[in-house]
Amino acid sequence: MKTRVMLYGVDEYVGTVISREIAGKGFAHIAAGQNIARVASLANGLSGKSPGLVEPRIFGFGDKLRLAAQLDDVAILVNCYPRFSAASEALIEACMTTGTNYLDLLQERLTFESVFELDSEAVKAGIVLIPGLDFNICGPEIVVSRLATMLPSATDLTLAISPSPRSYAEASALVEACRGPGERLLNGELVAANPGAQQRHADFGQGDVETWLAPWRHDAWLVRKTGPYTTVNSFEVLPSSLIRIAIKSGWRRWLFRRGKRLPALARKISGRGEGPSLRKLKTSRCVIWGEARNADGQITRARLETPAAEIYTAEAVLVMAQAILDGKVAPGAHLPWAACGATLVENINGVFWRELPDGSEVETSDLDLPSSVAAS
Repeated sequence: MKTRVMLYGVDEYVGTVISREIAGKGFAHIAAGQNIARVASLANGLSGKSPGLVEPRIFGFGDKLRLAAQLDDVAILVNCYPRFSAASEALIEACMTTGTNYLDLLQERLTFESVFELDSEAVKAGIVLIPGLDFNICGPEIVVSRLATMLPSATDLTLAISPSPRSYAEASALVEACRGPGERLLNGELVAANPGAQQRHADFGQGDVETWLAPWRHDAWLVRKTGPYTTVNSFEVLPSSLIRIAIKSGWRRWLFRRGKRLPALARKISGRGEGPSLRKLKTSRCVIWGEARNADGQITRARLETPAAEIYTAEAVLVMAQAILDGKVAPGAHLPWAACGATLVENINGVFWRELPDGSEVETSDLDLPSSVAAS
């Protein structure tokens, strides 16, 4: 029986952080990627005090036979490229061939849908497919599921996210997402919504904080697939530089919509380098505030606090990998919460769930954004 775990994509920021974090817990794994120098440097550094703890492997995904050969002794492959969906199809095909379970951190709706289309094939192959094993998917999914249990009659859901410091890749994705409309769930239908078109204050544990409508998030699609809610709005704390340029009216937003100086804005949001240091991540937190409301006006609120997104994701990888190796996840395609449930809260250090007493009504304000925003 195969028991080895491979992280593919350690030659990029997120994969590097996850590999370092799980190696620090003594978890032996294969660190794989396409950049020879970066993969070798990471593996050698992590194995310096514990020889054999991290094995390097370098390969691409263009050659199907070679790719399958790299996975022949692997029980679980974790695709750590959060926005590199081109690799997922080839990796999943190789996993089907070799009987390797597949996890990824992808955050693209089309990728989710393509994975779930392979559910019956995964069952036949006897493997598990779990997309979105990332804080940005796991965190909201936890809040959605628990609020539904607390107030089963709820139809309206509001989520607000206070993220940890962003990497350059995350900042770039955020900047790009704010250039055009996203979607929210309204009365059971996915409808177009402009980034920042609404504001809401949310209490992340230290008083009310201003958040902005974030229709680029996948919460609406996830809820429509798994939850009881018919209306879903997602909000997020945004950097002041992005608010000034991308959301508030003026000539800067006009230039922003046309793609001017986007890399410079992403660098300003993320700071220097690829992303925060591991030391900084260790002291950072993510918080998700949620509110469920039913037709009778009953309101339930709760708050999920976790370590920084990358640290939480590393912990979630360990929890999910152990559950699969223990035979606790049935073959097929699953979202993380459906596969592991409460263990994604209870088995991860530094995760806190707080049910909040009803407070005074908080108003949501709409910004007067021109209709041309949706078309630009």
